[in-house]
Amino acid sequence: MSLQVTTFTNGKWRQNCYIVVNDEGSALIIDPGSDANGISALLAQNGWHVQAILNTHAHYDHVGAVAPLKEKYGAPFYLHSADEDLLKHANLYRMLFESREAVKIPSINHDISGLAPEFAAGPFTISWISTPGHTPGSVCLRLKDLLFTGDTLMKDHVGRTDLPGGNRQELLTSVRKLMELPPETIVYGGHGPSTTLQAEFAEGSRVWSQLQ
Repeated sequence: MSLQVTTFTNGKWRQNCYIVVNDEGSALIIDPGSDANGISALLAQNGWHVQAILNTHAHYDHVGAVAPLKEKYGAPFYLHSADEDLLKHANLYRMLFESREAVKIPSINHDISGLAPEFAAGPFTISWISTPGHTPGSVCLRLKDLLFTGDTLMKDHVGRTDLPGGNRQELLTSVRKLMELPPETIVYGGHGPSTTLQAEFAEGSRVWSQLQ
C-alpha cells in the first residue's frame, strides 16, 4: 500500500496539517490546525474518506479544527492523555496568544498512551513513539518511512520548551530517541518544510549541535 502525504498549512502560526491517503482514498488527518473548512474542501475535492484524526500534541494551534472535522466525518480522535489538560485549556491559550474567538474542545476517543506501540486506524498501521518535552503528551507518529513529529523535531531545529508543558531536558532526550530510526526516514514537522532524519542528525547540523 503506497501512501501520499498532502500538507495543508493554516492558521496564524502556519501550522502543518497532514492528510495521509492510501491507494483507495482512505485518509488520516494529522494535526489539523484551525481551518476545518479548508481541510474539508481539500478532502471533497479529492474524494478522500477520513478514517481518523490524530494529534501529536494538544497546543491550541494544532487542535482548533478537530471538533468540527470529527463531527462532520464521524472520525475518532487520537491524543495522548498526558496532553488532556492542555486540550481542555486550549481556549485560554488561544485568547492569550491569538484570538478571543473560542473553539469547541473535542473529546478524546482513543488515548494513545493506552495503545500498543503499533496500532491500526482503519486500514492504516501506525507506530507511536512517546516524545515528551514540547508538551507532556507529545508523540511522534510513524507510517512506514514517514514520521510525523509535531513540534518535537522540525527542519533545522527542535521544538520550543518555553510554552505550557515544556521541558528542555525531556525534549532533548526525546529527540535523541529518534536517532534510532532509519536515517532515510522522512520527517514531517509541525511547522516548516519536510526533511529527513539523516539531514537533521548529520554532524555539524543545527539540530546535532543542540544535542551536544
